[in-house]
Amino acid sequence: MSTLKYPPAWLQAWLFISSIVVIWDAGYCLLRPHTFEGGKWNLFWNPYNLYAKIDYFYGIQAWDANDGFTGAQAFMNLVECYLNLLYIWKLRCNKNANDTTIAQASLIGFSGALLTLSKTVLYWLVEAFSGMAHTGHNSATNFVGLWMIPNGLWIVFPALIVRHLGKDILNRMAYNTKQQ
Repeated sequence: MSTLKYPPAWLQAWLFISSIVVIWDAGYCLLRPHTFEGGKWNLFWNPYNLYAKIDYFYGIQAWDANDGFTGAQAFMNLVECYLNLLYIWKLRCNKNANDTTIAQASLIGFSGALLTLSKTVLYWLVEAFSGMAHTGHNSATNFVGLWMIPNGLWIVFPALIVRHLGKDILNRMAYNTKQQ
């Protein structure tokens, strides 16, 4: 009995597509103030003109306050993306993918998804424990539609990935224990 099994397409698609979005987001955060509305590189990050008004972590308010959270989370985003893309590379670009390669990929993907999940929950908790200091000014419609739902995707999908890859890792451990 082999444990060789490829992950579902939705999982790989989420990791790839979300990595593109998150790299773009990290670029906006790490290149501030040049990415702000009116900045020399704003053309590439124009949708953030609205988002910076929804979430003050992304706006001039956090920049002026010298709040390092946005930059720190952007740096962690790049670590997540590295793990996501390494996971995909181990599965897709390794022509001799075997049980060991897939097990290594599962651990890498699990680690990246757990990092994403933990960081996003922390982001929400910081907002809750600060009295909604960065988003409390929004209408309920804007808060739900432009903050909760988009950010919630980075809780839901990583949680599903952690569950899926965690089960895979546990199954491989159980299989290897039976083989000994």
